[in-house]
Amino acid sequence: QGASSYKKAIAELQGRQRNPTVDNIREILGTGSKSTIARFLREWKAQHGLASDSNGRLPSDLLGIVNGLWDTLQHKADTQIDLYRQETELKTAQIQQQLVQARQLEAGLRQNIHTMEEQLHQQSEDTKQLKSKLIAEEQEKIRITERAAALESRRQEHHAENQRLHQLLKQVQENFEHYQAATQKLREEQSLIIEKQKNEYEQRISQLMAQVHAMTNESAVVQAQHNHLAKTHESLLGEHKTVITQFRELQHQCETMKIVCEKLQQDHEALKNQHQVQTGELSMQHNIIIELRLNIKSKDEKIAALENKSEKENDKVEALRHERQFTLQEKANLEGQLKQMQAMLSSGTRRVAS
Repeated sequence: QGASSYKKAIAELQGRQRNPTVDNIREILGTGSKSTIARFLREWKAQHGLASDSNGRLPSDLLGIVNGLWDTLQHKADTQIDLYRQETELKTAQIQQQLVQARQLEAGLRQNIHTMEEQLHQQSEDTKQLKSKLIAEEQEKIRITERAAALESRRQEHHAENQRLHQLLKQVQENFEHYQAATQKLREEQSLIIEKQKNEYEQRISQLMAQVHAMTNESAVVQAQHNHLAKTHESLLGEHKTVITQFRELQHQCETMKIVCEKLQQDHEALKNQHQVQTGELSMQHNIIIELRLNIKSKDEKIAALENKSEKENDKVEALRHERQFTLQEKANLEGQLKQMQAMLSSGTRRVAS
């Protein structure tokens, strides 16, 4: 170790109001030979006019001045440090409280945003379901309309067939009446011929009777055809009535579906208006959310500024600590200078005495 290291260790011990002994100097330096330290200590005491058994302390009056100066500096530094510490703690508490409030506000805003997003999603799902229901109702209306058109076409076909059967029945009736008239006329002519020419037609009676029998059979066949046609006509009339009843029911259903469709259209318009209103409200809420996010960002910036300010205050405290250390070092230097002055005074006193 050099002489400067030993001098610094001795000055530090004097600043701590401790005796500059070999062990104390070695404790400050952390290393060194005791014999070397003892030799340097003897030389230092000889240079400063101190006896070997002297404790190396300053004179009481000079020590009182130095202690007073040191106490003043120490009290001033402690007062400033306490003041800065109190201000820093107060500002830190305020910043932490503002940070907690900002975080609570941010959590509430995030919860509100989440709730609004869920409501918007639910309203979108309801709108989709209503649109799907409206499309299904429109498709059902189209199917019913097509079925009504098919039934109307079938009814027209049945009506045409009915008219054709009526015309055929009328023709059959006319043919039958004509046949009956012709038969009656033929019978009258035959009666006259029989009365006038009974002898001539006796041979032909059997033939005529056969013809009459054949005509009777034909008449029975025509009557059977007439009955069948009448039954067919009645069946067609029943089907016609059934078709008319079904058509009326379908027409009633169509009217009901029209009313339901109009109601659905009204509901759709109401839902559309409600959707527009809700869209406007959501837009306003979105703008509010944007403003709140901007406020949160502004709060975050303020918090960052406060944190920077707190860091600056901490830097000031750290600077005061360094200033205190520097003051301690200055004190040690002053003590060293005072010791040198003391040594110079002691040497001057010895010169004067000699």
